Amino acid sequence: MSKSKIVVLSDIHIGTNAPTVWYQKDLHEPYLVTVLDWVINNASSVKELILLGDIIDFWTYPPHEEPPSFDAIMAANPNLFGADGKLSEVMTALEGKVTYVRGNHDMTITQEDLDKIQNPQGYKIKLSPGDIYYPLVENKKIVCTHGHIYTMFNAPFYDSNPIAPLPLGQFITRAVAFMRSQQLKPGETVADLKDSGDPGGWDIFPGIVEEIKKVIPDLLSGSNPQVSLSGLILDVIARSTQMSETQTIKLAHGQETTLQEGKSIYANLWTQWKNKEGKSDAIKAIVADINLHDVYLAWFAQKLAHQQSAELVVMGHTHKPISGIKDFPIQYVNTGFNCPSKPDMGKKHPTFVQIDVEKSQGEIWQIIKEKDTYKVDTCFVEPIDNKAKINMGQYEIELTIDPIENLDLILKLLTYDKNYIMEVVNKTKYNLKYSGVKNDSGIWTLRDIPARTSLQEIVEETSTVNTFSFGANYQVEGGSGFIQFSASWPTIGRRKINVGNINQSGDEPAKKVWDNMNDANDKSCSNDSVKVRAFLKEEGKTIIWFYEVSEK
Repeated sequence: MSKSKIVVLSDIHIGTNAPTVWYQKDLHEPYLVTVLDWVINNASSVKELILLGDIIDFWTYPPHEEPPSFDAIMAANPNLFGADGKLSEVMTALEGKVTYVRGNHDMTITQEDLDKIQNPQGYKIKLSPGDIYYPLVENKKIVCTHGHIYTMFNAPFYDSNPIAPLPLGQFITRAVAFMRSQQLKPGETVADLKDSGDPGGWDIFPGIVEEIKKVIPDLLSGSNPQVSLSGLILDVIARSTQMSETQTIKLAHGQETTLQEGKSIYANLWTQWKNKEGKSDAIKAIVADINLHDVYLAWFAQKLAHQQSAELVVMGHTHKPISGIKDFPIQYVNTGFNCPSKPDMGKKHPTFVQIDVEKSQGEIWQIIKEKDTYKVDTCFVEPIDNKAKINMGQYEIELTIDPIENLDLILKLLTYDKNYIMEVVNKTKYNLKYSGVKNDSGIWTLRDIPARTSLQEIVEETSTVNTFSFGANYQVEGGSGFIQFSASWPTIGRRKINVGNINQSGDEPAKKVWDNMNDANDKSCSNDSVKVRAFLKEEGKTIIWFYEVSEK
């Protein structure tokens, strides 16, 4: 029989079985063993087992406890990690084809850790060198990633971070563990609580989502530099969990920190994301963490698929199984999770994904308990809708997942007065690489525009600055030549817009197109690879300079 299946498991959250750990051996181990036995029994058709992040949990411990080592977690779960344990049996059955992809709760796990799992045949679990894994050597049709790298509060954070790569989310999880340790009665664990382990459970922190929404306009406009997104979040976390800002948080290897220090560590979190990814993606990375978690992560899944020409993207992280997106050709599936609490069992099932390699299709499976018997069964999950909408302060964010056919503004301005927006929509397979600029006013920063994405900048009119003017030059990477955009809002005169196709790098082509601006009429041009159209439009009191790049 041909090995045409890949099994993907994520979000088990195995720890030391301490009361604040989501995975509790007595409750969850039989479900996990059932999955692993199913893989062993079907090894003749299983090409690989992918452990897609948050398999191990180093976060769900009160701050006064140092997170356990991998050795301690192994010792607490011998039926899984022992030389005769189930993971060793799986390695033998699959002849070593087991791959581990890091998530957020296990982002510090190493190959050295995994090598400690003994196997009589000498097989080892392979740690993926990157957070994105392609199981097929010959192509990138199938892409697997945990998903946390697209969420602002849980992605690895390195910029001037003394506790790198730990993100803001680690502080949140440790504070919740503090609160739970105060609430649990003797003999109780968090597995006795409804919705335990739900990463979308922001209702633990009353008002936090509304507080974040309120500062979105300030983040987008930059009008209030005193606003700190991370500081706001940590203030609400401290207030909601009753954990002191100066409470020592013990980290691995003897390091220590506090919520107060966290405010400083992540003070530039928004700025770093905005500068690297652009405002549009940075806002979606916030929303993917605080609201509509599954839908907005799906947007990033589709973007990843288009970037890699993939047919299937598999993620975890949301703890919600997903089977496709309505009316969309590229499939996105989510593995769900494997540590639902006792009150949720029966309504939430441990789930995993089986991939049909030949068809590049993923299917959700579940583990159910009937009386005293555990079994694996198929699981029907409705595909998610391909549209999402959420109000964020003065903004309404409308999202259509397809980043090729519907690249309209994701930020629709409702009440914000006297703003100017410049948006470049790149519908092509080519990256637009910044090559030169003409900038008269010093208030505009342009960046590269990846394939099939949009770049958007907002310029606010103030009493002292009521003009902007710029020209930009971009190389069509992977295609042919260069293209130029220019825009102007003069102090005196008319709004202007222009595009060009001068086949030359540097600032001079940007200057020439800028010099030739003369009116606000629609413009268009093309070169051997792309065609460009430009026009001005108005949304309420907002004026938009809009540039669309498409393939010829």
